[in-house]
Amino acid sequence: MCVPIAMYLFWRKTGKGLLAFLTGLALMTVLYVLAGLILGSIPVNSSYAQTTEGIEIFVTDNGVHTDLVLPVKTDIIDWRDKLYLRDYAGADSSFTHVGFGWGDRQFYMETPEWKDLTLTTAITSLFWPTRTAMHVEYIAQPLRQNKYQQPVIITEAQYRALVQYILDTFQQQPNGEFLLIEGKGYHTRDNFYEANGKFHLFKTCNSWVNGGLKAMGHRAALWAPFSFMVMRQVRE
Repeated sequence: MCVPIAMYLFWRKTGKGLLAFLTGLALMTVLYVLAGLILGSIPVNSSYAQTTEGIEIFVTDNGVHTDLVLPVKTDIIDWRDKLYLRDYAGADSSFTHVGFGWGDRQFYMETPEWKDLTLTTAITSLFWPTRTAMHVEYIAQPLRQNKYQQPVIITEAQYRALVQYILDTFQQQPNGEFLLIEGKGYHTRDNFYEANGKFHLFKTCNSWVNGGLKAMGHRAALWAPFSFMVMRQVRE
């Protein structure tokens, strides 16, 4: 068989395989988005009524990723007893809030900005379970409500449940200290810590925040892979 014909047959065969793969990938993407839209619209704890007095927390959204923002100190916990200020050169005792986010460890480490995202990192974080990290950031002053920052007022009992949910996400040493990932923060006010759980297509950063809402009995989505699904529930 001459070389041109052999090459034609080879590319014809591999082309069909590539087409089938891309078609399957497109179908899976469509089904995933549809499932997210449908399940994200189904509320749990739908009868929840927000209290007018209590502890104010925030749920924040950067358009893709959501975080939980809590007061640094309450009667229930002083986060500085766990998140030592000595590890945050740019923060001090006057800072009022601390933000928590959970996600894929490699993605966090290698993608400080969306322009840094690589195809390998994106595929790895989505298509099979990966190690995770907690991102923690000290915030200098209380947040203000806007499109991307939603306040939520909760009772002390709800706050205790949320605090326990967050504590259980950190990997801890036998003495209770969190496992700091040194030298990986984006700036002097944030850090990363080793976390429990695996990140995958069906357990994302947003479903972690949504899980926190569920844990404290707040209105939440049945499943929330997308940030706007989380924000929709906390606004209603």
